[in-house]
Amino acid sequence: HRLKTFARGWRFHMSPDGVLTVTTPSGITRTTRPPGLRPPPPDDTGPPGPDGADTPDDDPPPF
Repeated sequence: HRLKTFARGWRFHMSPDGVLTVTTPSGITRTTRPPGLRPPPPDDTGPPGPDGADTPDDDPPPF
């Protein structure tokens, strides 16, 4: 805890909705979100599947 808190080069950014982004001195970035907050959708989802669904899936749902 002390290393990341007091060492040089660590960057922290918290957005107004509670998303925390931490960047290490080596440039690795990690993001955490509050419980219940969905991650943002991917930038490129690609074309829809042949039946118009976003992702073709022949397997039944697991529930």
